[in-house]
Amino acid sequence: MINNTKNYACGKYTRSLVEESFQAYPIKDFGAITEGIHKFCSLETGSCDGKAKFLMVWQRSNGLWQVTRVVSYGHLPN
Repeated sequence: MINNTKNYACGKYTRSLVEESFQAYPIKDFGAITEGIHKFCSLETGSCDGKAKFLMVWQRSNGLWQVTRVVSYGHLPN
């Protein structure tokens, strides 16, 4: 799987947020969770051929926000 990702995806696609899908949830004394849907768009052609759900865990420490986990799941053709 890792080799396939390196050979067929890395550096060939960008993610584009589906803005109406984005949601954020604060977590008291920790940070936040964000979730939504992103499309995978070809850098070569600009076409968006796939989509997936994502979840990001954010931690706030000393006034700075840092992403600590990213999960991309439910991958489907567009």
